[in-house]
Amino acid sequence: MADPVKRRYHSPSRQAQAARTRGQILDAADRLFRSKGFGPTSVREIAEAAQVVPETVYATFGTKARLLTALIDARLAPDGQASILERPELVALSQERDQRRVLHGFAQDYATMSARVRPISEILRTAKAVDPDMAKVRADIEEHRYRYMQTVASWLAERGTLLVSVDRAADVIWTLASPDVGRLLCDDRGWSSDEYATWLEATLAAALLPPTRSKVARRAR
Repeated sequence: MADPVKRRYHSPSRQAQAARTRGQILDAADRLFRSKGFGPTSVREIAEAAQVVPETVYATFGTKARLLTALIDARLAPDGQASILERPELVALSQERDQRRVLHGFAQDYATMSARVRPISEILRTAKAVDPDMAKVRADIEEHRYRYMQTVASWLAERGTLLVSVDRAADVIWTLASPDVGRLLCDDRGWSSDEYATWLEATLAAALLPPTRSKVARRAR
């Protein structure tokens, strides 16, 4: 007699509970990393704040460093997409055919996302001083961020003329649309996300795109 086929146990309620637990741990880590810093915060403290045992934190994330990277991923793509480019906002933006509307949509979306990511980015920046592994994590994240900016630069180039090469455009976008610039303008100088988005769009347009006909006409007067 053949062995019976083993069925995988599937429980939506158990999966939902696991997702809730994961969210509780991430939220607790977020609060503690912000208030105490990455180094001084222990896994035990995170577990207590999340109302779970430390073993659950380790089973879910493995290490405190992986917990921080998971927190960054959650802020970049809150709905669990594997890539930032899979977010609905960017999928829609990739279909936009007008060069300036692409830049407008990018600036609006990035300013909103920056507000979510900046606090975690600052934690990561300081974490590399106490955990050498985090320096590589930060380098990897910056590489992914640069590839994202390369994609945006290529969208702009496909839809019209650029004042610079695609690679130079990616460098400019990567620099201006950075957590550090957002922190200086919004967190230190008190700009709103809308003000940051407006400035980012205008500054990138001036650096990357030829002037519109109306601007050329005004200059000719």
